Amino acid sequence: MKPARVGAVVNPHAGSGNAAELFAELSTCFPDAEVDARITTGPDDVPVAAREQARWGDLVVAIGGDGTLREVAAALVEADADTPLFVVPAGRGNSSYRHLYGDDDWQAVARGLSDGIDRRPLEVGRIEATPGIEPTYFVLGFTAGLFRSALDHAERLRMLPGPVAYVLATAGAALVDDPVEASVDVDGESLHDGPARLVAVGGGRYRGSDFALLPESRPGDGTLHALVVEPADLGGSLRLGLLARQGRLLDHPAVSYATGEQATLRSDAGLPVEMDGTAVPTPLSRATATVVPDALSVAYPTGWR
Repeated sequence: MKPARVGAVVNPHAGSGNAAELFAELSTCFPDAEVDARITTGPDDVPVAAREQARWGDLVVAIGGDGTLREVAAALVEADADTPLFVVPAGRGNSSYRHLYGDDDWQAVARGLSDGIDRRPLEVGRIEATPGIEPTYFVLGFTAGLFRSALDHAERLRMLPGPVAYVLATAGAALVDDPVEASVDVDGESLHDGPARLVAVGGGRYRGSDFALLPESRPGDGTLHALVVEPADLGGSLRLGLLARQGRLLDHPAVSYATGEQATLRSDAGLPVEMDGTAVPTPLSRATATVVPDALSVAYPTGWR
C-alpha cells in the first residue's frame, strides 16, 4: 500500500521541543501524499486526535516521545482501528522507536513508507492496577525501582541530551537509592519474592534508549517479558549497567527473566512505577499485566528486513 493520506498526532511539548520542525520534515518525506497534523495540548487530546487520524488516513504517525506513542497506541487499540502506525522520535529517550526500527534514521524509514507500507502486527500489554490507574495499554511496559527513580534524577539533568541524562541518572539512582520489596509471578509461577533493585514487565526491548532491559523481546513476538534484578554491590551494579548496554543483561547471576502471557507484581509497601517513560503518580500495591497479541498494525517500508 502506498499511502495517499498521512495523519500525524503531534505533541509540541515532547522532550526535544522541535515537534513542529519534525512535522515539516515528515511532510517532505511523503511528496505524493496529503499530510495533516493534529496538534495536542494535553493527554486528553491525544485519543481524540488519534481516532480522527486513523479514520481519515492511510497511516497514523505519532510525533513525540514514548509517552505520546503509548497514548496514541492505546487509543487505536480501544477504537479497534487497524490503520498502520509509525513514530517520529521527538522525546528524550525514544526507546519505542529503537525497539521498532533499530538505529535506522527515521527520515529514511519515512521515505521508504512513502513508496509502500508493509503492515506488521505488534503486541501491547494491558495493565490493571490497585490503586491509582484505570486499566490501560502500554507498548514498552512498566518498571519499579531503578528506572522509576532514574526518571526523577533525569529531570535535574534536562540540559543534557536524553540518552546521556538517562545513563547518568540511572548510575546515580543505583548508587543512592534503596532496593524495593516486591513479588513477581509470570503465568502463575513465582519469578521473585523479596528485595529487588529493578523490576520490569513489558514488551519493549529498550529503556533510556541505550539499555536493552528486556533483551529477548522483539516486535511482534506476542509475548510478555518480565525481569528482576536483585541488589548487588557497587562492582556488581557497574557490571549490570555495562551488560545492559551490551544487550547481555541475562549473563549476570543477579538477574531473573521469564516470558509468558501474564505477569503480576505485588508489594505491601506500595511501589512507585513508571509506564512507557511516564511516572505513575500513585504507588501500586498490585499490578497485573496481560499481553494482547496482534493489537496494533505497525508500518514498515516494503521489503524491510
